[in-house]
Amino acid sequence: MQAHQSMPAAARWIGFAGVFPFAASAINLHTAWPLFNGLALQVFIVYSAVILSFLGGIRWGLAARHAAATAGDYVLAVMPSLIAVMAVLLPRPAWQVLLLAAGFAAIGALDHWRPAAGMPQWLRALRWQLSTLVLLTHLLAWLAIRTW
Repeated sequence: MQAHQSMPAAARWIGFAGVFPFAASAINLHTAWPLFNGLALQVFIVYSAVILSFLGGIRWGLAARHAAATAGDYVLAVMPSLIAVMAVLLPRPAWQVLLLAAGFAAIGALDHWRPAAGMPQWLRALRWQLSTLVLLTHLLAWLAIRTW
């Protein structure tokens, strides 16, 4: 509860607003508008790759602020970007979405159980909530495209 009290309102609102492109594009993949399915899928995959990379950047920035950061901290910080690039290069959309989901699950678990040095408690709580929602959108997208 205390994590929510110290959470900046802007971080909360902007964080949850950032889930909208995931949700909108994933929902569109289930609609009767096949004309937009290709665009919705492209938005979903590109946005996922960008946000996954951004999450690694957060860890890099936190490591850079602490003299005690290890090489492992920096390696963990670049892994989301590498996963995102590999996902974008996969030949099948369903595989892309699954690898991106795995990346979000991994960084979400890492942020929760092995947070970067200096990560505020409110950010850990927010990341857990956002990771859960983002993973649900990936499941929704994958269910729509699993046979593509």
